[in-house]
Amino acid sequence: MLTQTDGASAVPPTESAAERARNRRRKPVRRLRLALAVFAIGVGVAVVGQASWRSFASNKLQTQAAATPLVLNKPRFTGVLKDGRAFLITADHAERDLKDENLVRLTTPILVRGYGAPNPSQATAKTGLYREAEHTLLLADDVKITSSEGYAFDAPRALIDMRTGEVSGDAGIAGTGPKGSTQANSYNVTNKGDRVVLKGRVHTRLERGR
Repeated sequence: MLTQTDGASAVPPTESAAERARNRRRKPVRRLRLALAVFAIGVGVAVVGQASWRSFASNKLQTQAAATPLVLNKPRFTGVLKDGRAFLITADHAERDLKDENLVRLTTPILVRGYGAPNPSQATAKTGLYREAEHTLLLADDVKITSSEGYAFDAPRALIDMRTGEVSGDAGIAGTGPKGSTQANSYNVTNKGDRVVLKGRVHTRLERGR
């Protein structure tokens, strides 16, 4: 009987033609599976990335919308004073403050008191701050006030109570009219203009009637 002696190497089995053919067919299948797996991973990453981008874009748009102030062109604010006179506020632009929704910033505002009446009074300025809750309008920068009696006043600032019609200022005033001229450091106008209080270095010049 023949036996394999120690030290002699075994002869490796030879691969049959059928097995070689199967292995050749398996290699493209393995490559295809690998390609499909890589493609699936890529699609998953793209889907996740797209969802993340949409979420980021949506949050960015919401943030931008929240950070964008509300701006109105040619706004009109109307109401009625406590004494029954109607008023009208117009401006070139109105912008609501982002931090204080009660505050509206006005560009070149115009206030007409007694709107619709025969002899209204008017106040204009380069800028204005309208506080809705307090019903006040602060005019600033080249304030000009005209009355139906023919008086014209210039002041750095004018604070107007939109409920009572009271007008006041603490930065000076100078004006002229049919009966003369006046100037002072501060002023307060009430009772539809019938009562005027001037304070601080008051200087008035009266014209003699003809």
